[in-house]
Amino acid sequence: MNLLAIIPARCGAKNSAGKYLQEFAGRPLIVWTIEQALNCPAVTRTVVATDSEEIAHAARRAGAEVPMLLPTIREGAPMETVITPMLEEVMKRNAPMPDAVLILNPATPLRQPGRVTAAIWQFEAEGAEALVSVCATPILYWKNARNPKPGYDLSYRARPQEMHESERSYRENGSISITRTALLLSGRCLVGGKVTLFLMDDKESQEIDSPALTRLAQEWNGEKNTPEPVRGNPLEWMDAVVFDFDGVLTDNRVLVSQDGTEAVYCSRGDGMGFDILRAAGIPAFIMSTETNPVVSARARKLKLPVFQSVKDKGASLEALCREQGFQLARIIFVGNDVNDLPAMRLAGYPVAVADAMPVVRKAAWRVLKTPGGAGIVRELLETILGLPDALPG
Repeated sequence: MNLLAIIPARCGAKNSAGKYLQEFAGRPLIVWTIEQALNCPAVTRTVVATDSEEIAHAARRAGAEVPMLLPTIREGAPMETVITPMLEEVMKRNAPMPDAVLILNPATPLRQPGRVTAAIWQFEAEGAEALVSVCATPILYWKNARNPKPGYDLSYRARPQEMHESERSYRENGSISITRTALLLSGRCLVGGKVTLFLMDDKESQEIDSPALTRLAQEWNGEKNTPEPVRGNPLEWMDAVVFDFDGVLTDNRVLVSQDGTEAVYCSRGDGMGFDILRAAGIPAFIMSTETNPVVSARARKLKLPVFQSVKDKGASLEALCREQGFQLARIIFVGNDVNDLPAMRLAGYPVAVADAMPVVRKAAWRVLKTPGGAGIVRELLETILGLPDALPG
């Protein structure tokens, strides 16, 4: 099945781009949903539908397509006014008409791993024309206050969890929906024909739309819902990893002897981490503004190429990509201080260590839990690259 994923992120006249770009667990909120779509093998293309240039820029950096900017959409306009124009624009560009459109709400990023794939499987298996994600509600519903009618069997006031399937109520959670393209184009309607309900739990349906709710969701998320590696095999989406030195591969302290010789604190664990990177065929580099020979000495020990005495890390990163044939969008850059920002803003996947400066943490798409000099390479291997934390064999 040719499946087009559309992630709607309209801002409207209120220009609410900040809602989708707010930092959530170390990255812009919308990036979590983009990566869920990109990670799903059943999705053919991933497109973000937005009227915001800021969101479009973030979406493209995350790997999604933004074929056009939508006109400003009034508050409360139906979702069809966002989805249909984007679908038509994609088809105008000589793309084959998708069999169906998958819509993922970027404000509900707490979907459990595999949820998107499971929804697509159910949609196909049931031969549905539309799928809507829902949550079961334990509430005993009545309808029409003037002429009350129960939504359950009055002769058997069972507890909600004991209700028969036919009596249970479900609410739409807005997280996932799928619509056959023919249905969408013929009636400009997202739900119709044969509908299947995709059941999700309440916790993964939380909508992140306020600072308080963000904190609650992060508390629940914790270790249980640790994000999967970015996009499967890192060799398929990444060209290289570039590391700052001071504050990243060191703990940012320096020992100075009476003759002026400097020494730094590093982690032995990083040495093994770089060996694992090499075994996986992933190039790694050190890029530092520092002139002290301790940088080159550590680079030799780690068997890494090093760029030292760099004044402009952005320009240096661009030069590295030209020389090596890399793409900036396929670079991970790990930094900690303001002089790393020019490179982080160019790199496709900027990462900050746990104790990085606040402005650097804000610029990063992932903030590690490990501080500089404490073995950050090992965390990078596991949480971002999805590589085993040991050499094969």
